[in-house]
Amino acid sequence: MAFLVGVVLLLRDPRARVQVGVLDAMQLSSGETIAELSSDAEGYTYLPEGESVEDVVVVPTPSSSSSLPKESLRPSQRITPPGRALATLFLRESGLSRATMDGLAVSLPRTIRENLGLADSLSIRSKGDRVDVVLHGPTAVCKPRSDETDPSSHGVVGCTVASFLAVLYSSASKRPVVLEDCVHDAAKDTWSIGLNIEPAARVTV
Repeated sequence: MAFLVGVVLLLRDPRARVQVGVLDAMQLSSGETIAELSSDAEGYTYLPEGESVEDVVVVPTPSSSSSLPKESLRPSQRITPPGRALATLFLRESGLSRATMDGLAVSLPRTIRENLGLADSLSIRSKGDRVDVVLHGPTAVCKPRSDETDPSSHGVVGCTVASFLAVLYSSASKRPVVLEDCVHDAAKDTWSIGLNIEPAARVTV
C-alpha cells in the first residue's frame, strides 16, 4: 500500500517527475562517450558545430607527438558530451528556446535549484573569457582526476554535470570551451567548475 501511495505522489508531483528525467538524462550519453573516447589526447575541447546544444561535441587536443599545430583543433574525432542530454533537459525546464549568455545568467541559478534539484543554490563568476560556476550544497560532485599532468592546462571531458555546463556555455557563446577539473570544498560544501571560453579562430573544421 505504501508503495502505491509513493507511486501516486510521484506521478502527481511535477518536480519528482523532473528528478527522474534528470537521472535518465545523466545516464543517456555516458555509454556513447565511453565507446567513443578511445584516443590518447593531451586534453579535450567543447566545440559548437551548430546553433543547438545538440550540436556541441568534444574534440581531442592534438598530443605533443602529433604533426598538427598545437594552436589548431582539427575535430577528426567527435565525442558525445556526457552532459548533452542534461543540457537539452535544462533548456526545456528553463523555458529557453536556445542557450544564450544572458539567458544562462538569469536561468541557471533558478533552474538548477528549483527544477533540476542539483544544488541548494548556484553562483556564476565571470571575468573576461573565464567563467566559474559554483554549486552551493550540491547533490553530487565529480570525482577529481588523479592524473600526473595538470588537467586544467588542456581541458577535460568532465562528469555529467560539469559537461552539461560546458555544453551550455559553448552553445551560448558559439565558441570552443575548455573545461577544467572541478574543485570540491567539503568545508564550505561547494563545488566549483571552471570554464575557459576560447577564441573561435583556434578551431579548424
